[in-house]
Amino acid sequence: MAAKSEPKVNVVLQFDGKSVDVADVSKAAKEDWKAEHDGTVSQLHLYLKSEESKAYYVINGKDAGAVDM
Repeated sequence: MAAKSEPKVNVVLQFDGKSVDVADVSKAAKEDWKAEHDGTVSQLHLYLKSEESKAYYVINGKDAGAVDM
């Protein structure tokens, strides 16, 4: 029997009349990090603050930054 795979999950955050695809925010955070760093993103933590329309991130447990949502 074939191994059971996890379904693809798409998360959309809705606030203040906006819809934000979390995959797009994740991509923006990684691109922001790569503009300043060399290497591979092995871990990404996103903290979404709707009241600021910002996504704060921590990459590889040590580098932090923020991008607009």
